[in-house]
Amino acid sequence: MRLHSSLRHRPSPAIVVSSIALFVSLGGVGYAATELPHNSVGNSQIRNGAVSYRKIRPGSVGTVRANTNQLQVRVSGSCAANNAIASVDSIGKVSCNPTLPAEFGTTNNTASVPTGGTTPTTISSVALNAGTTYLAFANPTITVTPTATAQHVTVSCTLTVGSNTQTRSGSVDAPGTGSALVFSIPLQVAGPSGTGSVTCQSATSDTTAATAAAVSVTSAVNALQTASNS
Repeated sequence: MRLHSSLRHRPSPAIVVSSIALFVSLGGVGYAATELPHNSVGNSQIRNGAVSYRKIRPGSVGTVRANTNQLQVRVSGSCAANNAIASVDSIGKVSCNPTLPAEFGTTNNTASVPTGGTTPTTISSVALNAGTTYLAFANPTITVTPTATAQHVTVSCTLTVGSNTQTRSGSVDAPGTGSALVFSIPLQVAGPSGTGSVTCQSATSDTTAATAAAVSVTSAVNALQTASNS
């Protein structure tokens, strides 16, 4: 009788499980999902790809935490005038190289130059950007077409670069008849920015000639940037 009585009062499995759960909850052994102990989550506990950019606080990851061997830091450097960026290192620092000099110029232009005129005739001109100096070249080609009277014709041409000029002259004896005579006057001058131009004047020794020899000049202007004024 005693044996049957003790079996009849043994608790059921459901009561045992419920009791254990109650004991654990009252004892504080369980943890809420948002209350993890300090340093309890390591690299092995984070699933690959589990942390997205939305979970990273804006501005919280800077160059101190970033691996600059894998990430490119924002470029913060710059180059001086007449220099260009040659390379950018991993921390955003730039290295600079001098740029090639800029070239300004015109194509050949031809203009008639009145013999005995008092005002120079502009053959070609080009605007030169401010901030640099220039070395300019021109090679005016002069064509003198004779008339019925033999004449000694002199042509003077001036190359202007900014406020600097170079003037050179050439002359020919044009017979009363014959083919046109051609010669050139090489010019070279350095100067500041402004305008680069070639102007020419012509004159004849025979002022009594009924018709002066016809003079035309063909020239271009080429200017090469040489240095910075800043």
